[in-house]
Amino acid sequence: MKKNCKAGSNFPGAHNLGPHASSVPGRKRELQRRNWLLWLRQHAGCVRSQVRSEVRSRVLLAAIACALVIFALPVEVLARVGGGQSYGGGRGSGGGGGGAGAVIWLIFQLVRMLLYLTIEYPIVGIPLDIIVIAGVIYYFTRRTRTVESEFVSAAASEPTVGAGTSSPQDASRAFAHLRRFDPNFSEIIFTDFCYALYGKAQEARGRGPQALDLFSPYLSAGARASLSERNASGVREVRGIIVGSMQVTDVQGLDTPLVRARVLFETNYTEMTVRGGQAPVEMSYYVREFWDLERKRDLLSPPPAQATALHCPRCGAPLQQDSVGACAFCLTKIDSGEFQWYVRSITLLSREERGPLLTGNVPEVGTEYPSVVQPGFPAKRAEFEQHHPEFSWSKFQARAGLIFTELQAAWSTLNWDRARPHETDSIFQMHQYWIDAYRRQGLRNALDQSRITAMQPVKIQEDAFYNAITLRIWAEGFDYTIDSKGNIVAGSKTSLRRWSEYWTFIRNRGSKPGPARADLNCPNCGAPLKINAAGVCEYCSGKITSGDFDWVLSKIEQDESYAG
Repeated sequence: MKKNCKAGSNFPGAHNLGPHASSVPGRKRELQRRNWLLWLRQHAGCVRSQVRSEVRSRVLLAAIACALVIFALPVEVLARVGGGQSYGGGRGSGGGGGGAGAVIWLIFQLVRMLLYLTIEYPIVGIPLDIIVIAGVIYYFTRRTRTVESEFVSAAASEPTVGAGTSSPQDASRAFAHLRRFDPNFSEIIFTDFCYALYGKAQEARGRGPQALDLFSPYLSAGARASLSERNASGVREVRGIIVGSMQVTDVQGLDTPLVRARVLFETNYTEMTVRGGQAPVEMSYYVREFWDLERKRDLLSPPPAQATALHCPRCGAPLQQDSVGACAFCLTKIDSGEFQWYVRSITLLSREERGPLLTGNVPEVGTEYPSVVQPGFPAKRAEFEQHHPEFSWSKFQARAGLIFTELQAAWSTLNWDRARPHETDSIFQMHQYWIDAYRRQGLRNALDQSRITAMQPVKIQEDAFYNAITLRIWAEGFDYTIDSKGNIVAGSKTSLRRWSEYWTFIRNRGSKPGPARADLNCPNCGAPLKINAAGVCEYCSGKITSGDFDWVLSKIEQDESYAG
């Protein structure tokens, strides 16, 4: 017989106790108790079934919602100069508000389910409430403690001389120790050297083994072979080379005559392939690889103009070889780091066929993280201010604000020449790559009404040639991407996006003293700012983008990846 599980059916009460029940209180209570027990025995299974069915349906709804959010969120992160696009086609942060809306909807559904269970089935809902609240408190407490402990340990630890490093902060400390042997060493110049060598080597690979052999003073035979092995049949050109990330992951040998540095590159480039007389085919790749470099520890580093990987590292003449692979001018065959950094080996970690994707909506990551501040920063700041009495923080931040505004305007209008005076060569070329990618796909990423809401100095570096200051910049604006017809394909014109990034500015230590300028005039001659593609002022011929005259932008790093 099928049980009736409808609410209220045969529910025990006074109307089921018989005609004489009300006149006998003791018997009334006994009959009422027996009827309750009988009803519970008959309907307990139905009640449990209803509760389980309701809970299962609500949990299933939440699971489906989670799945929809996960699969609806694009893997690409795009929009905004410096952090809007993922060079790897599937990493990074940025984008619009669609993903955030889906997450909010999911949270609403989960809260709704908990409220329903708490009211209708408190025996189930209340324990779940306690578990959820405890889990939330544990998550945020653990994350805060983790960030704080990592920061404290990084600030307190000093690597042993000669020991390997495992973080950017360790690498910076190791390089600071290297300056005891080489006072000319500059992390800024080293970074630019690696960027330039990587790009030149990849371009040469596309032209064939002979072109790649020209870089033998910087690349060992094994390193060149590793690059050449990537060339499939018919490769005619490698172009669009963008170094999205370069991180020094290990420095060793500071207690020996030979220093070794391991560099992790994450890059994107395009290969042009021709097969069987057919039309050229383009394929873009996202690549991760280790480059292992070495050099003599006591070597004196060359000045910036000579550290370009375009000249013989011994005599400075243009790269040109004789029949035995020696420099055609000084007749020296270089196969080690005796004169400059030398790539001993290259290890390819991954190479995936994917290029830049320019639409997507993913929430910001890390904006709420505590700032990563250089260990001992207050003392470093006081020392810097003492050595540079003409320096003004307010004017420096005003110049940083000007550069921020000019870059956002240049980015939003695809007029990247407007940004040329404000960036070093390497970061300008990186951003130019993205501008060209947007143009090829008929897209434009806009950032309307963008403004800086806060700035915080977090790091100061000085070496023989440059001063560098890193600011954490908080900003907001309406971030969206539109196609050639004006349709919004990512982001939102109505949902305000807030983010923060770490911007590093450099200035040549040999520049004339004076406060930073926050106008659109040449910092050298004062004429209206007009420079050519090489970053040279058309009036005074000064190289504006080198930092020789005023602060220029050298690097932009995201919250979730910045480590100091």
